[in-house]
Amino acid sequence: MSEAFESCWAIVELMGHRQRPGFIAEVEVAGSKMLRIDIPADGGDITEFYGSSAIYSIRPASEEVCRDAAERWGNPRPLRPVGYRERPALTDEADEDDFDEEL
Repeated sequence: MSEAFESCWAIVELMGHRQRPGFIAEVEVAGSKMLRIDIPADGGDITEFYGSSAIYSIRPASEEVCRDAAERWGNPRPLRPVGYRERPALTDEADEDDFDEEL
């Protein structure tokens, strides 16, 4: 297909059974063509990028349909940022000297 892709509102279905409603555009990132999806959400749009191999289908839709779907499906932002885990405490059965000997 040699026609240029036009930006539009759409529902994008991704491998892994995920759907993303929003305004889509073809962009170049690090020398590769990718699909940019601006998903309407509370607190501002969320932007995600996907390579063509991750896309199962693109269904063009109206802005109203996409905004409604985004509201019904909920905010795709993580519930809370991922933090580092604390180092687990060593038990009486193992102490740090045991781990140093293996190195």
